[in-house]
Amino acid sequence: MRHNGRPPIRAGELPPNLVMFTGSLAAIACPSCQTWRVPRRGMLPAHRAADDVTRCPGSGLRVQVDLTAAQWQARLHAAARQAGLRRGSRVHLGARPPVPPPVFRIARAA
Repeated sequence: MRHNGRPPIRAGELPPNLVMFTGSLAAIACPSCQTWRVPRRGMLPAHRAADDVTRCPGSGLRVQVDLTAAQWQARLHAAARQAGLRRGSRVHLGARPPVPPPVFRIARAA
C-alpha cells in the first residue's frame, strides 16, 4: 500500500485519548474518521469512510510510534487529573412561576 501524501504524524504529538497501547501493539484513531486502527509497516491500513463506499482520506497515513506504553500511560493519567480539576458552570435557577388554583376552586363567573 502506498502512503496518501500527507505529512506523517507522531503518536507523541496526538492527544493521549487518540492513542492506545495493548501490550506491545499501539492502536491509533484515524484523524479523519476517528476509527481505531493498528498501524502496519508504519502506516494506517486502508479502510472505508463512514458511508462504507469511499475510501477514508486517512488511509495510508504514515505514523511514527515514538512513545512507550509507560510514557503514554503517564500522559493519560496527567490529562485525566487535569480534566478532573475543571469545574462546570453553576446553574442558577430563576423563580418558579406561581401555581394556578385548581379548577374546582375557581368561582363560577355568572
